[in-house]
Amino acid sequence: MARVKCHKCGRVNEDGQEVCVSCGVGLPKVRLKAKTTRGGGPGPALQFSQGQVVAKRYTVQQLIGRGGMGCIYKVHDNVLGEVVALKTLLPQFVKDKVVVERFFNEAKIARRLAHPGIVRVHDIGSAAGTVYISMEFLAGRSLRDILDNLPLGARMPLGQVLRIFDELCSALEYAHRFTIHRDIKPENVMVMEDGSIKLMDFGISKLMANTRLTGASVVMGTPFYMSPEQLRNSRDVDQRADIYSVGVMLYEVLTGNLPTGVPKPASQLHAAVPPDLDRVIEKCVDPEPANRYQTAPELRAALRPILDRTTEREQATIHREQRTEPPRNRLVGGVLCVGVVFMMLLGLAVAEKTRARLLSDAGGAVASADRGVLAEWRLMGELRTDALRLTDARVRRYPDAQSVLDDAEARWEKAAAEAAAGNLVNAVAEGRDALQCYLGVAMWQPDMAFVPPGMVTLGNRAKSLDAFFIDRTEVTIGDYRAFCGDSGGKFDLPPQIARGIGDRSMLKFPMHYVTGYEAMACAAYRGKKLPTEAQWLRAAYGQDPPAFPWGDKAVVESWMMYLHPVASEEAQADTSPFGCRDMARNVAEWTRTVAGDVNKPLPELGDSLMVCGGNYTETPRPPAQSRVSIPFHQRSATVGFRCVRPVPATLGAMAAKLKELEAAVS
Repeated sequence: MARVKCHKCGRVNEDGQEVCVSCGVGLPKVRLKAKTTRGGGPGPALQFSQGQVVAKRYTVQQLIGRGGMGCIYKVHDNVLGEVVALKTLLPQFVKDKVVVERFFNEAKIARRLAHPGIVRVHDIGSAAGTVYISMEFLAGRSLRDILDNLPLGARMPLGQVLRIFDELCSALEYAHRFTIHRDIKPENVMVMEDGSIKLMDFGISKLMANTRLTGASVVMGTPFYMSPEQLRNSRDVDQRADIYSVGVMLYEVLTGNLPTGVPKPASQLHAAVPPDLDRVIEKCVDPEPANRYQTAPELRAALRPILDRTTEREQATIHREQRTEPPRNRLVGGVLCVGVVFMMLLGLAVAEKTRARLLSDAGGAVASADRGVLAEWRLMGELRTDALRLTDARVRRYPDAQSVLDDAEARWEKAAAEAAAGNLVNAVAEGRDALQCYLGVAMWQPDMAFVPPGMVTLGNRAKSLDAFFIDRTEVTIGDYRAFCGDSGGKFDLPPQIARGIGDRSMLKFPMHYVTGYEAMACAAYRGKKLPTEAQWLRAAYGQDPPAFPWGDKAVVESWMMYLHPVASEEAQADTSPFGCRDMARNVAEWTRTVAGDVNKPLPELGDSLMVCGGNYTETPRPPAQSRVSIPFHQRSATVGFRCVRPVPATLGAMAAKLKELEAAVS
């Protein structure tokens, strides 16, 4: 549908409007048609239908957004068990390597950014002729949608505007440690139901260390919001370009206009805007970067006094209205007023108590720290308290969990030391790892080994992993037979295994002759997953790998060149640092990592999966040298599998898991 933007107030009007619904100015007769796709068609068609399962993982619920290059769907992630957003690229752009690289660049950047004010990305992959990014589903409205749907002549309350921009500066302060956004505009700021904001769409951003994706002559961004230097060259701009865009957006939100030409001060267009806010905007949009605010914290510090005064006026207005109520409502109003004052005093008391505790914990150094990170650190302390209520009983029942609890305490002490030094970002990172260890104890699985968060070496690369549990031994033939029996005839024992099943001792041998698909299905039946290649290698030899799980000696005593039962006495020599048996012999093991595409969540027809570990037909080789790729539908006498169970990695997931564990105990 054609839409036209008012040249005076900036309101986007629907087709058929003769005058602007906001300011009454006549609209031009010429309409801009909706953008078409490269094929010249009517625009992006619906890629997925309601109820369709994408990548064998995401059940489509509805289309929630559509653009010239792709769509956004509300889907249910059947792996995470929650609703997420799926951002897709249209098939005609999938063949464009530059477009795809920039599309995935958004995910790579956003996955690096863990901040309450930035949308969280979960996964990237490809399916059904397109590529996709799954991300946090935001139950809110874009700032653009809010502006476009304000009543005639209305403006957002000043206090609400300033709170939005205060949180936006907080998000940018964190993001600027890694990247420049380059496309700050109302469309990319989501306002949540509780009033908080989420900054999204880092698709044209780039990491500081990566200059390949933005050529020197390429201009990227939205022209109305771009700084002069960004219009000339997008490659070498710094955080001051984002500061300029924030100033343009602030002026637009306050006045309904964009600051084009020689704009009038915002206070002359909207009586609620104080003159000192004019000076803030003027400094943001100065053509010379050196004359602007140099950082987001500097801009935030300039806005904060205005926000504080505005908040005080709002509170005073509330009190005035309460005092001037009609006599017939005075009694009810008095009761309500007392209740409001009581709740305010109670809230202030709780806030002061929390503030005192935080200052005590952090040695007073965090008083001026970012509110979002501070709130995250505070929540971590509460989650630690909840976890500790569960750990004592688990350690008494499973004494081998004590070492993990000791590790958790050591990590938490390190996090607290970072907080005391005022390094809250580091404290949050360390605290998150500590919480995963506490959760590991609370979730203790006696038949599984706990692998704490840490690094693993993949070839010449180091990769950071969250904590997880992994089976101490391979899945046995007996385990797999039980799965087949409960599958309703969908899965059967391979003929090579079924022929020897009469010997009951075979049930304790590792399952083999199993395809990667069957291994995945069995893992899901057990409430688990196949490990990624990185998880398998970390479980095999930890962070600083020796040649073998047991050390650098190539051949151990009692080495067996034949298949043997899991957890046998002979297997004790082949034990990893985390207590996993037979990771360098017996059978090699499937992982869920697609060869050549580590980000692909599930294999498709023709794909191969990485297989790790040695087997009973080979002399021992280091696990890092025994990785091969095998078509996931292929069977082998020397390939079996073991499973993993993840430990929640986000604070929300941790809180939900602790609640579930507490309910089970009670």
